[in-house]
Amino acid sequence: MDAGRFDSDVVVIGGGPGGSATAITCALLGLRVRLLERHSFPAERPGETLHPGVEPVLAQLGVADRLASVVGSRHEGIRICWGGTTRFEPYGHDDSGPWRGYQVWRPDFDAMLLNRARELGVQVFQPCSAIEVLQTHGVVAGVQTSAGPMTAPIVVDASGRSHWLGTKLGIERSVHSPPLVARYGYAEGSLPALDRSPSLVGDSSGWLWTAMIRPGLYQWAQVAFDGHRYPASWRPDEFRRLIPHGPPRGADVTWRLSRRTADPGWFLVGDAAAILDPTSAKGILKALLSGITTGKLISAVVTGTAPADEVAALYNDWLSGWFISDRNQLANFYLSLGVPHFQSINRKVPKAAGLKCSTGYCGRIVRLHLGKVSERWM
Repeated sequence: MDAGRFDSDVVVIGGGPGGSATAITCALLGLRVRLLERHSFPAERPGETLHPGVEPVLAQLGVADRLASVVGSRHEGIRICWGGTTRFEPYGHDDSGPWRGYQVWRPDFDAMLLNRARELGVQVFQPCSAIEVLQTHGVVAGVQTSAGPMTAPIVVDASGRSHWLGTKLGIERSVHSPPLVARYGYAEGSLPALDRSPSLVGDSSGWLWTAMIRPGLYQWAQVAFDGHRYPASWRPDEFRRLIPHGPPRGADVTWRLSRRTADPGWFLVGDAAAILDPTSAKGILKALLSGITTGKLISAVVTGTAPADEVAALYNDWLSGWFISDRNQLANFYLSLGVPHFQSINRKVPKAAGLKCSTGYCGRIVRLHLGKVSERWM
């Protein structure tokens, strides 16, 4: 396939936060972007609690002024009851006052990001499914889709837990926890105890998360560490007097890391690259950050500023180091509470700011992006 005949510079698979952040960043840097989203409308997903660290990240994407339109409530921290001990865990504060998190309705939040991508000229194909990987001489060169072939020198997999591109390329994922399934659901009514802040209740057998998403709508999410299967009709006691909003759903949140997250021709972002269970509390933030970082690195490759192989190596080291650091913190937290079957990995974690390619450009990207924006929240 002749490089001069590419339809676009980048094809992004998936229109969630990671995919939209990648597409927006690439478009802001002047690249031609196509994005595929297989759902007609944004889908309901667990993960509506946004850490305060999302504010400067959304500002980079040009949607900070729109966040209020998709926020149902704000809170200064989380009420935690674990092993019989209850405490309120604030996010923190600075000279301007307490940091406040956000509760958003994911379909609205995801649509906000996708609309921003469209405004910047990203070609959004929806609904549109990826079918097969296109390759030239063993290098990824696009995607065969339900709308026809789409060629590009770089493909980004933001398909989430399905790990679409990784599966097609035969890239295995290492497993870092026992099998974990999060069950979640929504209900309408009134639960005043949750209106001020979300709640996390747990012990060595599992945990239960509850929160107000917007006035009159509440969410619950539950994970059992021992593999116990609850009946399909199960919901928290306090939710039984509310009106169910749709059926309960489930999501596999077993901790996994792709053995490679980038190579010349492709990148994995968000859950397509790495998964931790929702207790890590930064899933959306990290999807956005991985998308923005990927977009900047892609620009360096497409414009010839940095070598594709060195950029891929930098991204692999940065994302895997990030995952191992968070994974160890979460494992140590569970172990301290008597949860079995979790252990830390004794591995030196590379500092992203110190990684450089031969041009020095990659190191500058990571320092500029992460040093001022996200290390405060990582």
